[in-house]
Amino acid sequence: MGAEKEVCMHKIWKFFNPRSFKFKMAVLVGVLVLGATGSVALTSLSVAQGQMASVIGNQQYALLTSAAAYIDADLNAKKALLKVLAEGLPADVVERPQRMQAFIEKHPTLREEFFNLVAFDATGKLIASMNDRRVVGTLNFATREYFIDTVRLREGVISRPFKSQLSGKPIVLVTEPIYDAAGKLLYVIAGGINLQSPTFFGQWEQLKPGKSGYLFMLTDDGTLLHHPDPARVLKRVSEEKGGATPSTLAALRGFDGWMQSKTKLGVQAIITYKHLHAADWIVGAVYPESEAFTPITDIYAQVIIASSGVALLASCAGWLAVMLLLRPLGDLGRHVASIRSGHADIAVFDIARKDEFGKLSRAFYALSLQREAAESNHAALARTDMLTGLHNRRMFDEALAAALTRARRAGTGLALAYLDIDYFKKINDTYGHGIGDLVLIEFAKRLKACVRSSDTVARLAGDEFVIIFEQLRDQSELAILGKKIVQEMVVHFDCGGIGLHVATSVGLAFSAQGDTTAGTLLTAADTALYQAKSAGRNGYAVTSIGSPALTEAV
Repeated sequence: MGAEKEVCMHKIWKFFNPRSFKFKMAVLVGVLVLGATGSVALTSLSVAQGQMASVIGNQQYALLTSAAAYIDADLNAKKALLKVLAEGLPADVVERPQRMQAFIEKHPTLREEFFNLVAFDATGKLIASMNDRRVVGTLNFATREYFIDTVRLREGVISRPFKSQLSGKPIVLVTEPIYDAAGKLLYVIAGGINLQSPTFFGQWEQLKPGKSGYLFMLTDDGTLLHHPDPARVLKRVSEEKGGATPSTLAALRGFDGWMQSKTKLGVQAIITYKHLHAADWIVGAVYPESEAFTPITDIYAQVIIASSGVALLASCAGWLAVMLLLRPLGDLGRHVASIRSGHADIAVFDIARKDEFGKLSRAFYALSLQREAAESNHAALARTDMLTGLHNRRMFDEALAAALTRARRAGTGLALAYLDIDYFKKINDTYGHGIGDLVLIEFAKRLKACVRSSDTVARLAGDEFVIIFEQLRDQSELAILGKKIVQEMVVHFDCGGIGLHVATSVGLAFSAQGDTTAGTLLTAADTALYQAKSAGRNGYAVTSIGSPALTEAV
């Protein structure tokens, strides 16, 4: 009985083996059905989400239009209030500017409309301030943009936002000029609106969308008037990190309406814009899609469950069909098993069979050969500088570590040359980067030509090159190497038909038995290079680890 049970379990396992191709094909059928049913359902939900976005966007735009109308009305009311105040200015105040302070203080109700009320004479001198009479006569605002515009246009204006010199708060000013009967400018009165005051934005803020949404306001030049982050107020979006978002750029170009876009923090949201009429301001609303589409998101889970049930039934039907149609793949499976067990190599796939299964087997064989070649080529490219064909920084680091190890074991000397092209930036600036690249290529070619085949030449970056010299007897050999490198560059470089005089400065660092670190050796060579440049360039300097550099110019 036990043996029969074991045989039965083996057959069941073979039938339902999750590693078998038949099982995978059945799963594929299920996945395709799941994909099809899910795609239909999700496409429908996507359409519904688009329609929902349109409803939310239009509703949000309608609310924002209402908010913009409210702000327009508030600004117009403030302008009208200043106009009435100007027209009702008593004659004694008109004739005596010093009485303007007392006149303003007789209207305390203006504090409900303005953060502060000030008055300037025709020269821009401050002659009255409701909040602080101590500053009267001490400041002049004739050069301020709002004063200049008021005088030039001969009518009241709404200023651009700025930080108040009197209060230090972010404000905008509503101005109104006062003229005498002859049309001569007498005074300019101005009411300040505190951009941080809840009295101005309080009712507007009640219209913000959802729990995570928010409202904001900016001018037509991108200066923020109102934002949940107080630190951004009075800043231009174009000058912030990352610049203005695409939606904000569209609004600054005149766009009115809503769009689906990302916020400054990268949150996908429904963003709405509306331009005001009373001022060059734009009101905006941000409604994160994660909250706006919550109802649709909940339905997604239900759709996935229903689609999974349909896919399960389809998988069972697909299982039976796969068993009947794909028996020839058994041979291919056995080939794979033989390769995995080590009894055959990849060449077993190179069969002469002419049908689809033969083509598939040969495709596996060709793909395996291509992969081996690609891996070999990738390994070489990862250690090669693409411009010059020399070793790159990665290969240099590996080669220097290995060279130091060999030097310590053999007790032989090792040197590192660190060099660059003198005035390479000037060559780039004068002739362009194309000629600069030709110089680098020719420079690398000459370096390879003037060193031994056992020496390692690499390009670190830009015009910086290094050479690893192994099996040196003593430091005296470095002078010969330095001279040889410098003299190799004497002949003019022919770069695209242009003959260039190219020189190099070389720093050489010597280690007697490799008893140092790669970082120390590189630093010493860099220091020697600096010594060579300080000596007038077109030369070399030699140093030994622990010894000062000896500079020799060629």
